[in-house]
Amino acid sequence: MAVLLHVVAPVFGIAALGFLAARLGIMKPAGVEGMVGFVFNFAIPVLLLRSMAGLEIPEDIPWSFLVAFYTGSFTVWAVGIAVARLAFDRPLDQGAIFGMGAAFSNTVMMGIPVVLTAFGPEATLPLFLIIAFHSAMFMPLTAGLIQWSRGRGVSWGDQIRELVRVLAQNPIVLGLAAGTVLNLTGVGLPGPVDRTLALLGTAAVPCALFAMGAAVAGYPLTGDLHPAAALAALKLLVHPLVVWTVGRWLLHLDGLWLSVAVMMAAMPSGINVYLFGARYEAAAGVAARTVLLTSLFSVATLSTLLVLLGG
Repeated sequence: MAVLLHVVAPVFGIAALGFLAARLGIMKPAGVEGMVGFVFNFAIPVLLLRSMAGLEIPEDIPWSFLVAFYTGSFTVWAVGIAVARLAFDRPLDQGAIFGMGAAFSNTVMMGIPVVLTAFGPEATLPLFLIIAFHSAMFMPLTAGLIQWSRGRGVSWGDQIRELVRVLAQNPIVLGLAAGTVLNLTGVGLPGPVDRTLALLGTAAVPCALFAMGAAVAGYPLTGDLHPAAALAALKLLVHPLVVWTVGRWLLHLDGLWLSVAVMMAAMPSGINVYLFGARYEAAAGVAARTVLLTSLFSVATLSTLLVLLGG
């Protein structure tokens, strides 16, 4: 009960307010889009920059925790593609979206507030290490698989250049990179600049949660429920279970690092799953409903995991 009161209720309460505001018309679509832009382009990058700049990086980082997380991620990604073909007779381009729906976590708008609220600032380093590689792995992979399946081959050189371009324009990646440079060089931010960024960063968590709830409210629930439910089960149940199994029994992780890896695997599907489906016109309806279902049911699954992991 303490976990529900101190972690889950505030986090999902803010998201629920955003959901209701959008559904009741208080928050218009243009307002939701503007808030999402503020979160991704300003608030979250500033939060990441200041957090990384002031982080004490230990010498003995258990890098195997990344192996555990991404082993689980690519396992359910492959299973998602197989489910698309074998269970729902979908072509490979739609299978790529299925795989992304099963594996791509909402690491920023949900992962940051939940993990930091549950485990405190000690979770900052493992949390941000996962975020640093997450989009860079799955976005080019999904786009490349869709292009290849449609017969529009893209050379490795072009894919690498596109990846570099996307990462160089991503404010979240830039925030992480700038904070890391400040940390490694020992260069501090001037007082007024630091206080300005601190004030801006305080808006990151509540605005991210409110914006996520408002964005999810725009997804209809009817249609494509069976494939969306299958992907939701993969995302919320199988993904964290595989990460925990690999991390605990194969790589002998424990404590905070294992807990963060499992919690990040248990996050609902990220909104980028729907954006990719819509952008490439591949299983966009399934993607939208997967984001919605995983966001709704993660209230229960994340609460259970927090109790089991001692968050």
